[in-house]
Amino acid sequence: LRSYHFTPYIRAEVYYDSSFHKWSRTAESVGSIFPIGKRFELEPYYEHQNETGTAPNRQVNAVGLVLSLYFSIGD
Repeated sequence: LRSYHFTPYIRAEVYYDSSFHKWSRTAESVGSIFPIGKRFELEPYYEHQNETGTAPNRQVNAVGLVLSLYFSIGD
């Protein structure tokens, strides 16, 4: 959007559970990071998780919002 720069992303994660001796969970997410000035970022995202450790499989769909604050100490 002209001079405004945002960062879209796609992320996938897999988790190994040693109690089940297998890869028991996957998580896929999609979102974007929106900077607000020099010290703030908003990050809305959607995430889907699939857990296969126990029967029946469990699926979770979620939306979230992260607020990141950046500052320096000293200067």
